[in-house]
Amino acid sequence: MRNDNRDTEQERCNPTVVVPAVVEPRLDTDTLPPHPQTSAKERRFAFGILMLSILCLGLGQTILFAVLPPIARQIGIPDIQVGIIFTFSAICWVISSTFWGRRSDLTGRKPIILLGVGAFAISIAALGIVMELGARGITSVFVTFYLLFFLRSIHGSFASAAPAAGQAYVADRTNPDERTSSLASMAAAFGIGATLGPGIGSAAARFGPMVPLLIVAAIAVIVFITILRYLPERSRPISKKKVPKLRITDKRLRYSLIYGICGGVLMVVPIQIVGFYLIDRLSLQDVAASQLLGVAFMIHAMASLFAQLVIIQRFNIPRIVLLQMAPPMIMIGHLIIAFGYDFGTVAFGLLITGVGAGLFMPAYTASVSLSVSADEQGAASGLANSASAAGFIIAPLLAFGLYSLGPSIPFFCSAALAFLQTLYATFVLRPHLEQHI
Repeated sequence: MRNDNRDTEQERCNPTVVVPAVVEPRLDTDTLPPHPQTSAKERRFAFGILMLSILCLGLGQTILFAVLPPIARQIGIPDIQVGIIFTFSAICWVISSTFWGRRSDLTGRKPIILLGVGAFAISIAALGIVMELGARGITSVFVTFYLLFFLRSIHGSFASAAPAAGQAYVADRTNPDERTSSLASMAAAFGIGATLGPGIGSAAARFGPMVPLLIVAAIAVIVFITILRYLPERSRPISKKKVPKLRITDKRLRYSLIYGICGGVLMVVPIQIVGFYLIDRLSLQDVAASQLLGVAFMIHAMASLFAQLVIIQRFNIPRIVLLQMAPPMIMIGHLIIAFGYDFGTVAFGLLITGVGAGLFMPAYTASVSLSVSADEQGAASGLANSASAAGFIIAPLLAFGLYSLGPSIPFFCSAALAFLQTLYATFVLRPHLEQHI
């Protein structure tokens, strides 16, 4: 009895604390937010790794545009068929971006990013091998064209997964105030890759078209392994039943997506046409064409990089203002190119155009992202990428047809489109965005 009293008195002095059992959340019943907050240190680490994949895509994009035009002419592939290769790849990119963005909502961002980087590595290496075979005459012009067509289609269908899921990854971990600057950092990573790409292409072009593309493929493999091992993914996929199906006609997005389509066209015109423009205006041949074209693309990419790392980051300009600033810069740049009969003038026009392009992408993607809820980020990112990538469909169809009438005509027409986009941004898009802030 005495021991019982002693035990009771001891329990009063030292009450037992009951710790409830840890229960893992259930995906189908919990109402917890799907994207847990991360610390600033964790985000910097994650974004740094993610930038590697975006940088890799930038490398491959500008190398291909610098290498393919002169090699295509050496092989005997007509200019219009080169346009068809890029156009169909863009169609695949547009269709698949929305799918991969929404898929990342269901399976998580990391698996989709890995899929995109892996597909990019395989396709870019295969493209280099096929161009080498065609340049050496081992495969016929007919076979070379269709192999390039097929491989670029694979590239468009699967490599689009990386930016769609990557932008959603960033949106998951940023608040509205820092969304534009964070996406600008992602765009800057692409710009760094786009800057390095022509340099690698120009230096390696003397060894054949296969070498620069295989270098990029090797870098992509390293990036794939790094992301696989080190990219943190703590975001919980949301229930399939709860994933919204966004459409391009969604009233929250349609005005921004229209702007994105126009901006995509304006960015694609110089990328796809300026190679042929320089070859014809300056009477360049083979390696010299690849090297000067590489320098031109480096200038364009460095200008975009300056806009994203300096103008946007340092001056913290509101995204609505950036959306108005971008089209006039692109318009001025295209007009300078149209009047250019020497490399210096064309390069300066590309520099001005690059600044406009650098302002355009982060502001546009942030506007789309901030228009939807957290659970819609993947789908919205996919739509944003699809809309801007539509430029790769529209631009070649217009630009190559206009180019046959005169080398300067595509740039005069794109400058007119940039003027119309400026009016649209001022009198349509800005009031819509201000109304929904």
